[in-house]
Amino acid sequence: MAVSILLGLAPAGCKLVNAKKLAAVPKSCPDGAELKGAPPPDGTEIWCEKNVGGVPVKDGAFVVYNLSGARMIEGNYHDGKQSGEWTMWYSNGQRASLDHYTDGVQNGRHISWYANGSKAIEGEYRDGKREGVWHRWDPNGFKQWTEVYKDDLRISGDVTNGPGMKIP
Repeated sequence: MAVSILLGLAPAGCKLVNAKKLAAVPKSCPDGAELKGAPPPDGTEIWCEKNVGGVPVKDGAFVVYNLSGARMIEGNYHDGKQSGEWTMWYSNGQRASLDHYTDGVQNGRHISWYANGSKAIEGEYRDGKREGVWHRWDPNGFKQWTEVYKDDLRISGDVTNGPGMKIP
């Protein structure tokens, strides 16, 4: 059974006041796993867990909440390792980063944003290492640098000092 994330579901007894601040709560976990923890106001994280050889292992949805009850981290585990898309948020609700994992290793596009919503960094990870073209912007949206990585080593790049002004 696939993991479904529904916004606005709350366990019995939870008081929901502001629809914009509703916590995401997994509706179900993969076969063999059960939902653990509790969303606010009774807890700060929820996850799916199964036993493998008598050892508890996360398997399925994972959500951590900030003190106001909004999501801070959301992603999935498969057999105890991060898997698929992971998202982090600032306390103001703005998305902070988006990453992808395969078998517990960062693999795929990485994007991060400033708390004001402007894009900060964009690049690609391959087997946990930066690979290819990476871009960085300042909080006002001006590109600051572009660099090229191979196997997590910087092989070229340039830096700017504001809009269109390269630093020698």
